[in-house]
Amino acid sequence: MKFGSTAQWREIIAILGGTLCGLLIVRLVLKLLAARPASPIVAWLYGLTEPLVTPLTIIDRSQPRFGAVLEFSTLTTLLLIVSVTALLWVGLGPRKSG
Repeated sequence: MKFGSTAQWREIIAILGGTLCGLLIVRLVLKLLAARPASPIVAWLYGLTEPLVTPLTIIDRSQPRFGAVLEFSTLTTLLLIVSVTALLWVGLGPRKSG
């Protein structure tokens, strides 16, 4: 397999998409369980995922700032990343010449 082949690009896309989805799922669960943002690991995770969620925070305007929250912006971002990853995966799939 040569460098830059379609199979390698599909693998990179799958790894990046899966990693981002995993981080967002952990963020979603931590928000649902009202994890303490002062905890170093929680603060690190929130800081790491905040740039992904920030464009959609307007969805969470009516949510309480503290306590257990279902962050719709995180859920929407998660669905968008899954969709884009799947589209790229399929788009880079094997092509049949006919």
